[in-house]
Amino acid sequence: MKGMIYAASAGIGVYFFILMLDVLPLWAAAIAGVVFIYAGVKHWFRNIGYVQHSMNGTLTGIQLLLAVSAWPAPIPVRCLLFLTFSGLEYFRFSLGKQAKAADRKMTQLLDAQNAVNETFRVVRSQRHDYLKHISAVHYLLEKGKYSEAKEYMNSLVRTYEETNISIKGEDGVAAGILHDVYQRADSLGIQIAYEFDLPISSLPMHPIDLVGLLGNMLSNAIEACEESIRVGLKDPMLTVRFEKRSGVYLLVCRNSSVQPPNDVLDSLFEKSGRSTKGQEGLGTKVIADTVKQYGGFLDFTYKEHVFTLKVKFPSIGRN
Repeated sequence: MKGMIYAASAGIGVYFFILMLDVLPLWAAAIAGVVFIYAGVKHWFRNIGYVQHSMNGTLTGIQLLLAVSAWPAPIPVRCLLFLTFSGLEYFRFSLGKQAKAADRKMTQLLDAQNAVNETFRVVRSQRHDYLKHISAVHYLLEKGKYSEAKEYMNSLVRTYEETNISIKGEDGVAAGILHDVYQRADSLGIQIAYEFDLPISSLPMHPIDLVGLLGNMLSNAIEACEESIRVGLKDPMLTVRFEKRSGVYLLVCRNSSVQPPNDVLDSLFEKSGRSTKGQEGLGTKVIADTVKQYGGFLDFTYKEHVFTLKVKFPSIGRN
């Protein structure tokens, strides 16, 4: 049923286009046809699928009535009906774009919640097994196996440090994201380091916006490191630094990366659809929108296979 609605809407658009051939010169009709096909393939089909089924059906029904009315109508009325059809289609596209963004944000929130749950599961597990580890070390010491006890303790400390680095002083959402990214990076052989002078959750923004900013920033960094591994770059790294200077929060993310195309770099954080990964990108636009929303400043550089993103926020109260 959904496919029939999309096909009907596209068919009505073609129908109106044919009717308008009486008004447009051939060269203008050719240009309009190319734009129509490009916009449909590039943007339209990617967004309208997120519009509610009932709304899609209603809009297509109205467009069908316009199409029926346009056939016997004089050219001025036909043009007016065509503009009305175009306006309804733009409204459909806008609804789909908003729904797509909302769906993406909801997915990020669910991922963040899952990361928080996993982080607390790890912490509870470590607390649950703490006395068992102490007993094991105590047994090794009693038996005089000092080297084995030392090795056991070093392994245990590394496990606790991994969790502590991620969650130290952080709120639940930030702790979950940081811990999840740390584990992903470690499993991929990426050298990761968090250099925080204060908890990153102290950033003056709503937790939902923090999820969008931090989640997209670190996700992009991990994916860039994975791409660098695939092309054979050695020693992939990811470093996140957070500090406060003279009333300004400074968040810096440095990661290994292949050379992005120059045209991508020129508009990387300006609009959606620009990605260093060669596919449709929304994360960079989310980052830029969040920075703008909170009166911040964004800058990025690429040099010698290292991509650096710097974000500054004024020290203001939470909105």
